[in-house]
Amino acid sequence: MSQKPTYLGLLNAIAVGEGRGHALLSAWQDATGDAGLAEVLNVVAIREQEHSAAFTKRLCELGFSVREKSSDQFDENLELAASDASDVEKFRHLLGYEPDGSEPKEPKDDPLANLFSDRTIDPQTGALLGRFVAEERDSERRLRGALASICRDAPADPVLQDIATRLDRLSATLEDLKKLRA
Repeated sequence: MSQKPTYLGLLNAIAVGEGRGHALLSAWQDATGDAGLAEVLNVVAIREQEHSAAFTKRLCELGFSVREKSSDQFDENLELAASDASDVEKFRHLLGYEPDGSEPKEPKDDPLANLFSDRTIDPQTGALLGRFVAEERDSERRLRGALASICRDAPADPVLQDIATRLDRLSATLEDLKKLRA
């Protein structure tokens, strides 16, 4: 291509962002103890990896290469993803998803909504972007579903759960003592 496409930065940002997304989700998948969440993270991580490769390939076909910048925020996020922090905390910090399903107080703009505003996008790139948008939407649905499942299955408050467990043990001990007295 003789002229630099106006959407080159967009393709580069997607290639870099999706590659980083793959790394974060893979690290999280390795760290979670929830088998259902691990499955969802695996599917979405594979998609992220494939998107990164597809957009890198498209850049190459257009005569350009990926330009990656270092990011302290990415390094911190990768550390969190691999940590033993709760999955709910990872959803909140890494993806901005709230456990109750509500949106953050300051909702993020939807970057996918504006991908096709550039009217110079060629058909091959447009098709790639269309598939990307559809898969990103599905990935979000899967991840939000996994969070809802975790929240449904987990106690609302770990401190209250600990108290309830201790009360159950105390009640059982009292019942055992009553049997000994009888």
